Amino acid sequence: MVADTIHLQTSSGLVHPSVNVLGYEIVVDLPIHTLILSAIGGAFVLRYAYSWLKLLAELTIIPGINVKSFQSRKTSTWALVTGCTSGLGLEFARQLAAKKYNIVLLGRRQEALDDLAKEIESKYGVQTKTVLVDMAQAESRSTAFAQVEALGKELDFGVLINNAGVSHEMPVTFAETPLAEIDNIVQTNFLGTFHLTRVVLPFMIARSKSGPKSLILNIGSMDGRVPPTLLAVYGATKGGLSVFSKALAEEVRGQRVLVNAVTPAFVISNMSKIRKSSLTVPTAKVFVHATLTSIGLARGAQGRPYEMTPFWAHAFMDYFVSLFGYASEMAGIKIVDYVHKDLRRRVLRKRARDAAKGKQE
Repeated sequence: MVADTIHLQTSSGLVHPSVNVLGYEIVVDLPIHTLILSAIGGAFVLRYAYSWLKLLAELTIIPGINVKSFQSRKTSTWALVTGCTSGLGLEFARQLAAKKYNIVLLGRRQEALDDLAKEIESKYGVQTKTVLVDMAQAESRSTAFAQVEALGKELDFGVLINNAGVSHEMPVTFAETPLAEIDNIVQTNFLGTFHLTRVVLPFMIARSKSGPKSLILNIGSMDGRVPPTLLAVYGATKGGLSVFSKALAEEVRGQRVLVNAVTPAFVISNMSKIRKSSLTVPTAKVFVHATLTSIGLARGAQGRPYEMTPFWAHAFMDYFVSLFGYASEMAGIKIVDYVHKDLRRRVLRKRARDAAKGKQE
């Protein structure tokens, strides 16, 4: 049964769309411009509803790519982890070793590297190699990465975790940031990652032609997502690392190398100087587990290809910063500005107290 003709008489002169169905003219009870606006509004609602449901599904029921899928069946596979003697790097090394990856450990302190190598070999029954490197020093990088290149000719490099990074000693305006501090941050966070990736990538491309896919995870920061006042240089390096990751990901996608930028907010670490976990501040162990079980999923980074915000609380933060465009972005910037200014005040007060104590002694 087809609905009969619906005619509306209007004195406003508005045009009402109509359609002929089986000989019956159907006149819609809305002006055409209202229909267009309704369709646009509906598209926006659907877009946000889809991204919200996708976020919830990726946090609860959709599994990430199994990290063991990057291992070769023909030979033992190696994962390289930078900045591995504490924090996130330490946990990446341990948890990848638990998945039976052999580990190339890269860090600045040989004694700490040796201790970690013994722990991993004893606990997980895998092999390790250590490479001493100071990412902030060009000569050290050159020597260390020559060692890595030599290892790449013998070993199966399947995973690279670019985790090494440094930040400012404390929140500071750009105008007051020492040039040496700028160089240290840029060399470590940018050039160290670029140079090591350039050395390792050809080996990954070669292995993945006839073998399993390879994986590169570049550890960024929410400070590269929300512009961080008083940490401008650090934020710039982490934002740039995200752009680098996405460009590289598209370059090598057809060569079976998966590249993801990983976006954490605060995590317990030496860099954050936070010592107690909370709802929004996970331990390094919890964060790394969230990362390795959600490879290939955006989670909080909805709508941003080749990027992931894996920990659930950080994912919600990231999602809501993007939700209302300019308004939510500015709200995020203002919140970060307040947090960093407050942190700077507290650091300066502590230094003043310590200085006063020193004078009394």
